[in-house]
Amino acid sequence: MRLKGLLKVACAAVMTLTLASCGGGGGGGGGGEPQLTRMGGALQGRSLALTNSVTSFAGTSGSADGAATQARFNFPGDVASDGTNLYVADTGNSVIRKVVLATGATSTVAGLAGVTGSGDGTAATARFNYPTGIAISSDKSKLYVCDTGNNTIRSINVATGAVTTLAGTAGVVGFANGIGGAASFSSPSGVATDGTNLYVADTLNHRIRKIALASAAVTTLAGSGVQDLADGTGVAARFDSPRGIASDGTSLYVADQGNSAVRQIVIATGVVSTLVEPDAVDAIQSPAGIATDGTNLFVTDTGRNNLRKVVIATQEVSTLAGDQAGTPGAVNATGGAARFSNPAGVALVAGTIYLADAGNDLLRKVSVATGGSSTLAGILGSADGVGTAAGFTSPYDLTTDGTNVYVADTNNHTIRQISIATGAVSTLAGQADRPGSADGSGAAAAFRFPSGITTDGTNLFVSDTGNNTVRKIVIATGAVSTLAGTAGAAGAADGAGSAAAFNSPNGITTDGTNLYLADSGNNSVRKIVIATGAVSTLVPASAGLSSPYGITTNGVSLYIADSRNDRICRFTLAGSAFSPLSVSGVTFDLPSGITTDGVSLFVTNAASGSVSRIALATGAGGTVVTGLKNPNGISTDGSTLYVADAHDNAVLRVR
Repeated sequence: MRLKGLLKVACAAVMTLTLASCGGGGGGGGGGEPQLTRMGGALQGRSLALTNSVTSFAGTSGSADGAATQARFNFPGDVASDGTNLYVADTGNSVIRKVVLATGATSTVAGLAGVTGSGDGTAATARFNYPTGIAISSDKSKLYVCDTGNNTIRSINVATGAVTTLAGTAGVVGFANGIGGAASFSSPSGVATDGTNLYVADTLNHRIRKIALASAAVTTLAGSGVQDLADGTGVAARFDSPRGIASDGTSLYVADQGNSAVRQIVIATGVVSTLVEPDAVDAIQSPAGIATDGTNLFVTDTGRNNLRKVVIATQEVSTLAGDQAGTPGAVNATGGAARFSNPAGVALVAGTIYLADAGNDLLRKVSVATGGSSTLAGILGSADGVGTAAGFTSPYDLTTDGTNVYVADTNNHTIRQISIATGAVSTLAGQADRPGSADGSGAAAAFRFPSGITTDGTNLFVSDTGNNTVRKIVIATGAVSTLAGTAGAAGAADGAGSAAAFNSPNGITTDGTNLYLADSGNNSVRKIVIATGAVSTLVPASAGLSSPYGITTNGVSLYIADSRNDRICRFTLAGSAFSPLSVSGVTFDLPSGITTDGVSLFVTNAASGSVSRIALATGAGGTVVTGLKNPNGISTDGSTLYVADAHDNAVLRVR
């Protein structure tokens, strides 16, 4: 669960403190300094004086080389093998990595982790832009890479690490045929070779392209460019966002992701047929990676977090590893007991499937004969530690009490605590990779994809999104209880405690007396009385919200990140007036997190990787930070902004 929809009164006198809450470092009321008020999961009352400098506070994007259990990846997209090594398109790091199959030892072949670009060069001097597809030549001397963000196809000399651009021009989007840089692509994401040609899944052109290796001449093998499902010959056929591609030398096999189908193309004729239909009994919901042994296909289903097997002759589909319900996780086990998260590219070597387990930042192995799985390289980002030595997995929200920052570590199913003074990270409640709904203290409690968090200084309140509940954690003891909703029961009912129902609740905030919840699946805002657990609806779906995610309050109004509508809305607590906020000077791009210092709003834009600032008095806006990957939760301690970047598995400081 990437949480695709994405994922944050009256009573102004409620809690006026000098130092203690929802944010991180300081505050005070002496010497003419304004007092800071704990409100909305942040410390308010002083306009933030930011220089807009960004530093890592805790966690790391995961790019380390080293032995198997020391290596770290960042959303690996595809893999290829020469029988001795596994080569990895480490998408989130924009690098190409090498993993020794025998030991799991990992090194970087080309590119510089965390730095995007398009330049050719050797090893660390070359640059990539979120590469997602990789293949190896038949003589094992070259790697071919779909450099997706650059819309190019790159070639890497395995012996030297020298990188050249084979086809396409960085920054140019199109579907032109031609030689080398005269050709154009649109987000190519899968590549395969038969030794003479490359075949490219040109994803957003909805075409399959052919590149003659001898001349770099690019032509269209199949697909009209129309986003549809149709068999036929050559350009008469239609695809929808094809992703993975594999070849047995005679045919190509395509993971036609947008169509939830698996397609076959006869290379000699361009004839396209459908092997696995989208409405089949054992349909593959979101096929991504694909490999073949000539008799069977092995396909990752990112929608169901599993690995499927397709018998080519009969089109029979079965599940080799992972469960059919789509339960995500990172469990090594046999068959249906194994768990994966957003599995992507696959490679087949001597009876073993090597799999890019993208959502877990791991490389996994699955035995074709038994379905047994194990980890080849990488570590789950769940370790406690200090600063960047700690690990997170898709943290989506955070809050602060002035002493600590508290993090909803979503894909670890835990709540983490970071000391502002030292950067030390510990796990307050839940246990990594143990999703559930149990109440209890510390590790005895269980969450399922918690994605929203706020605090009143004494307790934490958590949107337990996967359970459709709201949980309470006593900070001093780590004791967890369920305040409202029933685990596993989605709905929109108002009521008290377990009689109420939510649908994918996300952002949450508090004024100390009530909680306010962005009930994303219901496109509404709900109110929960902390003392009683009574739930009511403040902003119904009829108001026009679309996947509201972040929410905050200054005690007078609620401010809502209306994510799919790309706007910020305001709800006045005294008069119940609801309207979009009038903003100038800034546009929003999937706004996901929101906080306030009492003078300005600060909004994370998940799609553009930026943070915006809006003056409450005038609506005048500007950009604070750009260049982030997937910023979501945001909070302040009165002097610093804290941002949860779900892509880089890190908590950042903006000062």
